[in-house]
Amino acid sequence: MSRNVWIYGLKFVLIVALLQIAAFSNAQFSLSGKVSNQKTGQLLSDVTITIAETDLWAISNHKGIFKIDNIPSGKNIIRMSRLGFSTISFEIFLDKNINDTVFFLKESNLTLDDVSVTAILNKTTSTVFTIDRTALDHIQMTSVADAMQLLPGGKTNRSLHLATSAQNIAVNGRSGEDGNPLFGVGIEVDGVRLSPNSLPGTTAVDVRNIASSNIENIEVVKGLPSVEYGDITNGMVKINTRRGPTKYIVELLSKPNTQQVALSKGFDLGRQNGILNAGLEHTKSISNIAAPNTSYDRNSLTLKYSNTFNQRAKQPILLDLGFTGNIGGYDTKSDPDKFVNTYSQAKDNVLRGNISAKWLLHKKWITNLEASASLNYNNRQSETSTNKSASASVAALHAMETGYFVGQTYQQNPDAEVLLVAPGYWYEKSFNDSRALNYTAKLKGNWSKKIGLVFNGLQLGGEYSGSKNKGRGSYYEDIRYAPTWRPYEYSQEPAINNYSLWAEDRLRIPVRQTFLQLVGGLRSDFTGIDGSEYGTVSSLSPRFSARYTIFQHRKNAALTDLSVWGGWGKSVKLPSFNILYKTPSYRDILTFAPGTTSSGETFYAYYSTPYTRIYNPGLKWQSNIQSEIGVEFKVLGNSVSIIASQSKTQNPYSDLTVYAPFTYKFTDQSNLEGSSIPTADRIYAVNRTTGVVTVTDKTGTLPAETLGYREYTRFNGSSKPVNGSPAYRKELNWIIESKRINALRTSLRLDGSYYWYKAINLTETAYMPNNTINMADGNPYKYIGFFTGGASYANGQKTKNLDMNISTKTHIPAIRLIFSARLEASLYNYSQNLSEGVNGGSRGFVLDTKDSYLPSVTLKDIYGGDRFVGVYPEYYTSLDDLNTRIPFAEKFLWSKDNDPALYNELAKLVIRTNYNYSFNPNKISIYYSANINVTKEIKDFASITFSATNFLNNMSKVRSSWTNGIFTLFESSYIPALYYGISLKLKI
Repeated sequence: MSRNVWIYGLKFVLIVALLQIAAFSNAQFSLSGKVSNQKTGQLLSDVTITIAETDLWAISNHKGIFKIDNIPSGKNIIRMSRLGFSTISFEIFLDKNINDTVFFLKESNLTLDDVSVTAILNKTTSTVFTIDRTALDHIQMTSVADAMQLLPGGKTNRSLHLATSAQNIAVNGRSGEDGNPLFGVGIEVDGVRLSPNSLPGTTAVDVRNIASSNIENIEVVKGLPSVEYGDITNGMVKINTRRGPTKYIVELLSKPNTQQVALSKGFDLGRQNGILNAGLEHTKSISNIAAPNTSYDRNSLTLKYSNTFNQRAKQPILLDLGFTGNIGGYDTKSDPDKFVNTYSQAKDNVLRGNISAKWLLHKKWITNLEASASLNYNNRQSETSTNKSASASVAALHAMETGYFVGQTYQQNPDAEVLLVAPGYWYEKSFNDSRALNYTAKLKGNWSKKIGLVFNGLQLGGEYSGSKNKGRGSYYEDIRYAPTWRPYEYSQEPAINNYSLWAEDRLRIPVRQTFLQLVGGLRSDFTGIDGSEYGTVSSLSPRFSARYTIFQHRKNAALTDLSVWGGWGKSVKLPSFNILYKTPSYRDILTFAPGTTSSGETFYAYYSTPYTRIYNPGLKWQSNIQSEIGVEFKVLGNSVSIIASQSKTQNPYSDLTVYAPFTYKFTDQSNLEGSSIPTADRIYAVNRTTGVVTVTDKTGTLPAETLGYREYTRFNGSSKPVNGSPAYRKELNWIIESKRINALRTSLRLDGSYYWYKAINLTETAYMPNNTINMADGNPYKYIGFFTGGASYANGQKTKNLDMNISTKTHIPAIRLIFSARLEASLYNYSQNLSEGVNGGSRGFVLDTKDSYLPSVTLKDIYGGDRFVGVYPEYYTSLDDLNTRIPFAEKFLWSKDNDPALYNELAKLVIRTNYNYSFNPNKISIYYSANINVTKEIKDFASITFSATNFLNNMSKVRSSWTNGIFTLFESSYIPALYYGISLKLKI
């Protein structure tokens, strides 16, 4: 642990201690009343009433009655919310008890004066956006990833369906970048963390199995999350499903490639029996409407129970229970145009459960105590059936130990290390069984106190989380037809366990007529991996943020509201199954194959050896340092928000190859030439340990013969987990929303994002051109090159993007209609490959021609345009002396004139670009797409939404400066294709 982190922690503890010493009692009062429907007058149960900054709360009972005691005197902000109603917040001054007051909530529908169909920026100390159900319905969301288009500068999901690829979410960072930005996004559904940590072969959460119809709202944290949340580095997405009584809701949605039907209901179980929310959804998405044999299905059941106990004792307990199940996945049925009975299926079955209890104790030393637990189980068993054929016996290797093994038929030895698959036709049915399990248990308490005029809220908590895979791994239905393969059960790997403690303090300080909010926290994680060499690893994550409301709601002024906020913090991402447990792999080399005998039998001998799984005791957990600053103001009735942020991802998880030599014996046909035993009478045998081949005479007439051999030494390349080089990101987001034009009931919104990213890989990497390549003399290649940043012409990239959205919203409450039009434009799209060394200079050099290996005498700048580029390793080693590193460039240039044989071999280590534009800047000219969405409510029982994506069917041509080429946007990856969607929601 660094000295600075300890200093942060000590300062935090001292501040909290001083605040507690300074605490004194304020006068306290109670607030009670009823909550009713403003339209019908019906009393409303299950309304959540909270007192901001105090952590005091209540839930209205079946008569709509609530009461909150011991509220500090003075100004307090009251917040009331209930499913299906518009949330209200208002300020109230308490200098006495306020009893029997009636509060009214408006139904959440299009008769409201203000309805949002975009992401709403929350007024907190960090950058958080909320997307509510109205906005989600308006864009006809079928995947949670669709909602990201509503963020500033966001773009419509390019995927027309869910069938063939995972749906991932990027918050801070983009797919394909260094620093694992998708892996670093935290995603929760009702408090259940969806983690890729225990999923082999997966580096991001696939959100396709999340039912989209039952979501009430989505919170996207682009800024600094509370220290309560760990195991993240690149933002967080919190998904909240419906909770509260509702009518029966029937939802039907149709898009060209996707159909969805859903039914949900919030049951009020009566007095003191709580609320039960239930939801059913079926979604079917196909990849091609002309050939619908490939599809992704989602069949979800959601149950959510909530109840409030002990209300009369003034210490209520809010209990929430949740269950989600999904049965579905990817299915490629047998295509009539392909070979019969060939298919691929992949389950995406999910079981999620959560329980939480919040107890309002309101003691002098504690305000609330909360306990929660969750479980997420994801069964991703896949099955593939393919047709195979062979005209001769095929060797399938299954050896798991080092040695020499002879091919045998299944009839001879079903457990043979090398099985000979008979010639003919057969079906190969394979499976992969992955059963990821993630579980958490959390306990936290908070203490809220008004110290004079200052609100202070302290939270202390602890959490245990674990991830494990119970799967069998890959296997085959019939071992007789299994190809080269080794069993590897995921369940044999130990669980990843993490224990966390955190403390966070919140202050709200009045400053004249406004206020200053401060939040400071420290999180400590202890990660233990049972039976692993990593032991226990600890990490600290300090986070600080502040918001100052300079003035608000000023009358008769051009500038009526002004707030600024900012923060700095560190977050840590735990390692995953892929990082800690590299899948075992093997090297198999054919060492003797004398050919087919006169009886048609085939003899094969192989040398097999496993690659070594390398442990890295110096592996550090990936972390991210993030800072942000924002300003929000309202001028002449127009709202403006500007947020600037930057981050540095440190020690990102990566891997490199470590080479180790091994020696084996090889016997070829030349070693049989002196054998006196007739070919028809030969019986071959190979010593499993030494690899020496013996030939015996099956007639017994001639003595046995030991064949000669040649010894070869090659390299095995094993993967080692390491920490890569940092990745840097900067982002500027803005939202400008005009004052509504009342005559047209229309407002204009301009939102956008400028994004900058740069990463240079400076990790030293060993490289061989090919682990089976031979040198000119027939011996295995014996040189290893060591590159800065990998054996690639580019070891980094820089990108810059400017995205702008212009949208209009016309909302006519009288006829319950919203019409929105949105133009999504990419104004600047820039990327460039980089090749840089440790000291910042170029590690590459210009070649005069594509086939050259030597630096150009006249051209020096690799970024000069249309130039072939080469890269030398810094050093190389030889099998003759693996401990001596030889400077490559010096030796290579010397060998050109003095040792042509060495020159030709070392040239195989030189990396060259295949094209002369590899380092050209790639600037894509401006392109755009336009969408329209219309939502119409029919009284209180129905609503219809129509959408047209890329309704102008933009087929413009854009230019790329990379190759100076022109291409059309039609069916490109830059904008979505033209499609329409319609949905119907019925409330019965």
